[in-house]
Amino acid sequence: MNIAVFISGRGSNLKALIDAKNRGEFDSNISLIISNKDAKGLMYGYYANIDSFVIKDDDKLLDKLRDYSIDFIVLAGYLKTVPDEIVDNYEGRIINIHPSLLPKYGGKGFYGMNVHQAVFDNKEKESGASVHYVTKEIDGGDIVLQRKVDISDVKSPSEIRDRVLEIEHTILKDAIKKIEEEE
Repeated sequence: MNIAVFISGRGSNLKALIDAKNRGEFDSNISLIISNKDAKGLMYGYYANIDSFVIKDDDKLLDKLRDYSIDFIVLAGYLKTVPDEIVDNYEGRIINIHPSLLPKYGGKGFYGMNVHQAVFDNKEKESGASVHYVTKEIDGGDIVLQRKVDISDVKSPSEIRDRVLEIEHTILKDAIKKIEEEE
């Protein structure tokens, strides 16, 4: 599969994917990196010699995906809602990493530290990460993989974030491998 990875921030999940690909942990090619802003993580594409673009205009996004013959999209910290036209054209071929055990702490407004703060405030004993298919319902698609982590001893939302991020860096590549094996 030709994969496009969408990011919006520092790109740690993108880096984990590039590293996993370089170690041969999945077969697909990361052919394109897209960001909706001038994200710090774009540098990983530069260093890995993967074409990377900042695209703010939704109309240009589908054209770019077609130009690169993209088969599959991975949202790795992409903080913009994917346009309906992309969801329609890539139905069943877009996954997202989410920093909670969906369906808990998913949906509008639940991203990044907002998730970890809510988990902390509710005194949860475990958290984790979910990789799910993207649909028009935010965080509503079928779950591909989920992994849990014990957070019973944490003292801050930041500690939850750090533990969940470790899981994110492995679960996303494992989800791609699982999808490849199911094809």
